[in-house]
Amino acid sequence: MGIQGLSGLGGLNNNQNNQNQSQNTNQGVAGIGGLGGIGGNQNTNQNTNSNMNQNMNQRPTNSNVVSLKKGQKVSLKKTAMDAGVDSNLTAIKVGLGWDINRFDGSNFDLDVFTFALRNDGKVRDESDFIFFNNMKIKEGSIVLSGDNRSGQGQGDDETVNVDLANLPMEIEKIAFCITINDAESKNQNFGMVDNAYVRFVDQNSNQEFLRYDLSEDYSLETALVVGELYKHNNEWKFRAIGSGYQAGLVALCAEYGVSATN
Repeated sequence: MGIQGLSGLGGLNNNQNNQNQSQNTNQGVAGIGGLGGIGGNQNTNQNTNSNMNQNMNQRPTNSNVVSLKKGQKVSLKKTAMDAGVDSNLTAIKVGLGWDINRFDGSNFDLDVFTFALRNDGKVRDESDFIFFNNMKIKEGSIVLSGDNRSGQGQGDDETVNVDLANLPMEIEKIAFCITINDAESKNQNFGMVDNAYVRFVDQNSNQEFLRYDLSEDYSLETALVVGELYKHNNEWKFRAIGSGYQAGLVALCAEYGVSATN
């Protein structure tokens, strides 16, 4: 299997597509990448950063949310119960977000990529590689929310909806990753990104119950594996990974069994 031209990634420079995606995001679908107003004066950038940090602080959370550190593993069901979630946890929303801390005159375009994996850590086929040009697996039980290229505003920058009750039996792991599009040509890396996180919300009760904030300085990396859902003894668990890749999306694809070229 193979996916060509990942540096362009399916012609996302098409203005009409970008406008449609931005409109969807404004209606409540979270998004990614490309902060507006880049290239303005220093005061504008400082104000933008200040507003974004205030928005992050204002995001509503359950006081019982369990916060993980890198390398920790937890049971989704037990963690949800500990957080007071009164639900069977059949479906979850996985929210990912970040802030940009440095401007170099080029727009940042951060993208979320999700890999639905067999027990051996590889995709069944390239349809299990979920991104803005393939927004769900063929069974429909893992769905990407959309691609907001502005990256501004309160709340998650992007979400992935996972229907745990209806996942195919072959899918035993789900990896959540973030990359910087065209990072090499723009001389960008995750050292320029602050406040990256992943959080889990029960879709039935809309309660957040689990969160992992990435605190390391990824000054060389252009792709991150944030974390991984995995099935163990017929129970879904989450591992906080926080590992970076200098070779970007192509390296991630190779790790998970997808053949891709820039």
